[in-house]
Amino acid sequence: MASGTLRRRTDTGTGPVQVLLRTGPFHEALRAAIDDSGLTLGSLRNRLAQRGIRVSLTSLSYWQQGRSRPERPTSIRAVQAIEVILGLPRHSLVALLGPPRPRGRWATGRRSTPRGYEGFLEPADALAQTVESVIGPSDRKLRLFWQEDIAWVAADRAIRRVRSRLVVRALEDDADRHMMVYCGEPGADAADITPLAVENCRLGRVRRHRSSAVLAVELLFDRRLRTGETYLLEYAVNVGHSPRSHDYRRAFRYPAETYILGVRFDASALPVRCHRLVQAPEEPPSRAEEDLILSSAHSVHLAEHDIQPGVLGIGWEWD
Repeated sequence: MASGTLRRRTDTGTGPVQVLLRTGPFHEALRAAIDDSGLTLGSLRNRLAQRGIRVSLTSLSYWQQGRSRPERPTSIRAVQAIEVILGLPRHSLVALLGPPRPRGRWATGRRSTPRGYEGFLEPADALAQTVESVIGPSDRKLRLFWQEDIAWVAADRAIRRVRSRLVVRALEDDADRHMMVYCGEPGADAADITPLAVENCRLGRVRRHRSSAVLAVELLFDRRLRTGETYLLEYAVNVGHSPRSHDYRRAFRYPAETYILGVRFDASALPVRCHRLVQAPEEPPSRAEEDLILSSAHSVHLAEHDIQPGVLGIGWEWD
């Protein structure tokens, strides 16, 4: 059966998909229906896009794993469209979602449990030691609303600079700083990593691991935030001597709204292939089904919405 072709349904209401559509849970019913259809997640996303509905592969994957569930109006419309695409009874998946859970900055009594960076990236021990010395109360008081990272890969095929522009939102009063963490390539030296406060922030404590290329930095705001207030800041990282780079990854310890990542390559060092990287906590990174296309300006990007804890990034191959 070719990928992207729907299988003909021959069951009469007693098959595993039909049973799960009646009993749930939602994620198991969704996963079974997708498997039964013969569609890949990429093909399903493309069919949704043809209907004008944009859903990331990450969201589809998390929905069928039970790591998150569709709650926004746009997500519910996507589920309704999935019912049609997969040939399911109307409202059969939507009915399994139940009432929406409290969410957003005004949800009371609900805070995501933070995860350590060491649960996402390597070297785990060096990350834990470095981050622990810098992390403070503001970490739990802020959530990422929007972030754009641009990484520059030089002619020697190593990442030499990363610029990050972001908007954070205060969940509680008195948040006054954001913690930035950067992990260099294995074999690099933390002393060769230089943080820069570019806009609306200044450097606070800077901690470098003594034997690994791990850096943790406080970016201090010019004032304390009130609950619900947003704050725009920009910082950069310059990297000196570094081994060859094969990817750039961003770890999310808390849910986030929107993330954009661009990677720009020197014209003399272009990769032969680029692809999206997705990694759930405590799991190895996995490749998305489709490659990312390198533009005529020698750059590639991804844009994701409704981010769950884990890692998103872009990987590339030189040979």
